[in-house]
Amino acid sequence: MGKPKILIKNLYEIVQSEKFDCIKWTDDGRAFIIVNPEEFQNSIMPEYFYSTQIKSLYRQLNSYGFKMRSLEMNQKMFSHKWFIKGNISSLYKVERQKSQSIAYLDKEKNYSIVLMREEMKQLKEELETLQIQQNSILKQIRIHSIIQTQICKNIKKICEEQKKFNLEREQERKLVMYFTSMFEIFKGFQFEIASKIILELQDIGGPLTPSFSPMIFPYI
Repeated sequence: MGKPKILIKNLYEIVQSEKFDCIKWTDDGRAFIIVNPEEFQNSIMPEYFYSTQIKSLYRQLNSYGFKMRSLEMNQKMFSHKWFIKGNISSLYKVERQKSQSIAYLDKEKNYSIVLMREEMKQLKEELETLQIQQNSILKQIRIHSIIQTQICKNIKKICEEQKKFNLEREQERKLVMYFTSMFEIFKGFQFEIASKIILELQDIGGPLTPSFSPMIFPYI
């Protein structure tokens, strides 16, 4: 006579002992009822089973050929032709059904593959978005650099001219207005002002800021 599987042996001893209120035999002894699934999971499973989740036990019993029936109050009744009260000698006949076991493993494998593909697709989309953002930011930095360079050139030119000429009051007023325009560029890169000063930007064609860009860049 063979030996029963550990799971079947432990389960039989638990229900046979009758010291647990959360599990019991039916009146005819040909099935058992898990009266309180929550208590069974919290009090019994951590000590007698590898898994601590009762749904996992349900799946294992199904793989061994147990028939499950749902009762009221979330109770579950299980029966197997070789799992009978007082008949320990037949427990070794309760074996895992190979076809169901293979089918279950295949299902789990296929599910894992689907999850992996979905994660890879999501990562690819996130990478493409980051690349678009990076290209947009680099173009914005290039435009800002050109603006700064042009401003420096104009300021340098004004300073040199100021040294050469003794500016009259009207020239001084125009100079103040010119510097004011320069500072307005720093504030907002307004089109009306920038277009008169920074001609290089016409060859670039500033990008339309995408909605996902972390920077807000005015279209010039």
